[in-house]
Amino acid sequence: MPKISKKNIYAILGARPQFIKYAPVSVELSKMKNINELIIHTGQHYDKNMSNIFFEQLKIKSPHENLNVNNVSRGEMIGEMIKKINNLFIKNPPHVVLLFGDTNSTLAGAVAASSFNCEIIHIEAGLRSYNKSMPEEHNRIVADHLSSLLCVTSDEPYNNLLNEGFSKDKIFLTGDVMFDNFKMTKEKILSKKAYLKFNLNYDSFIFATIHRQENTHNKNRLQNIFKKLNDISTHVCPVVLPLHPATKQKLIQNKIDTSRILILNPLDYLDCLSFVSASKFVITDSGGLQKESYYLNKKSLVIRTETEWIELINSKTSFLVNPDNLDEIESIIREINSPTNQFKKNIYGKGNASIKIRKIIENII
Repeated sequence: MPKISKKNIYAILGARPQFIKYAPVSVELSKMKNINELIIHTGQHYDKNMSNIFFEQLKIKSPHENLNVNNVSRGEMIGEMIKKINNLFIKNPPHVVLLFGDTNSTLAGAVAASSFNCEIIHIEAGLRSYNKSMPEEHNRIVADHLSSLLCVTSDEPYNNLLNEGFSKDKIFLTGDVMFDNFKMTKEKILSKKAYLKFNLNYDSFIFATIHRQENTHNKNRLQNIFKKLNDISTHVCPVVLPLHPATKQKLIQNKIDTSRILILNPLDYLDCLSFVSASKFVITDSGGLQKESYYLNKKSLVIRTETEWIELINSKTSFLVNPDNLDEIESIIREINSPTNQFKKNIYGKGNASIKIRKIIENII
């Protein structure tokens, strides 16, 4: 019998949210025959608690290659990633390339794959903040336009793509793979109780994260955010904040006070969501944590001028706070604590997005 050649399916990963998104997809790929599942880790997140531990905890296969591209400017990072991914594709051509979200790794993977005769699938496509000053907005728009198939989490991004002229036959309403992963690990998250190690009680603290460049690279804005977090921690209830390495660097560089906040090292996936599950609510500038809070029926206060997750704002389970007008935080906290805004049936699917994505791949290879 003739030997059946295996199809190469590449996943381009580089940052915490992408590891989480890929975990349930990898489970589904393992059910497919005659494929090579090849993971390229760009190295964008290189701290152990931002990277390696997610592979271990979520039981993702070890990367086929780690490009170790990090700690350089955005332009250098993307250029170096494209070159290295391209070289790997030349040696072992792709049949399918999976992209996730809106990081520099997403953009680099899209550009590199576009030079090859392969299917490019963008998972979590169609999100828009309509803020062109955000690098993530550039990344997601370019990735969408270079992709051959677009998997969307909900009606909002689906309609965004239709309004931009994308053909319906390219768009698949799959639901959210992050919700898939949450469902797979929910029992472990709720049983972890990581907050007890820090003498915290259930519903006695606010969980916070700050990492976006528009907040961390603006000295005045960063100072004001942490001044407000210090005030909240003193006058409302303790604020617990795992510190992203890049944010830590900016805090030290600008000599910003964090003395009234409980600062933690970066947390792994289970510990992070264990804290969220026990918190009063969440303060963040992360889109991923905004959704994960929703899955755990926790409201979030988002320190940004806009968000891609419009449906969470419309449902009043998430609230935007302009980082240049933080005086409104107190009134929003009162609204967050109001029992009137209830969580409805999950708007991000049934937790079977990865199954739908696997079936899409089976139909094209």
